[in-house]
Amino acid sequence: MTTDTTLAVLDITVHGRPATQGSKTAFVVRPRNGRPRAVMREAGAVDLKPWREAVRSTAAEALHAASHGPWAPVSGPVTVVLTFALPKPASAPKRRRTWPVAARSGDVDKLARACLDALTDSGVWCDDAQVVALTAVKDYVGSEGHLLVPGVRVQVFRVLG
Repeated sequence: MTTDTTLAVLDITVHGRPATQGSKTAFVVRPRNGRPRAVMREAGAVDLKPWREAVRSTAAEALHAASHGPWAPVSGPVTVVLTFALPKPASAPKRRRTWPVAARSGDVDKLARACLDALTDSGVWCDDAQVVALTAVKDYVGSEGHLLVPGVRVQVFRVLG
């Protein structure tokens, strides 16, 4: 992905089970004393919070170490490459190549959304709207040279010129 028109900003690996950031669900809260109000809740939020925190903290630590002090978020366009390694289910065939395409493996766009929002929270950039190109791959652990444990490799490049 690197060419003479990009500059590497971040290359990290985050270990853990990747979680999806799904659609938000609206529901009404009716407190005993007060007016009912609408609240939005993230679908699958149980696994999402620790996953996003792992991505956020790993990115923040890497940025701090690389800059030897305070980090200024990247301005301008960036490209991102996300390579997810998901645990292979015990029921998957052992002798032929399979892909994580079952409903439980998660949509690749929702896996990417969780990572991009966590990278925004870590201060890599000001807003994930700065991402002009995104490559997201999901595969099983150890397939095609990917990670040997569940997680994600995150590569961020600044677009030059």
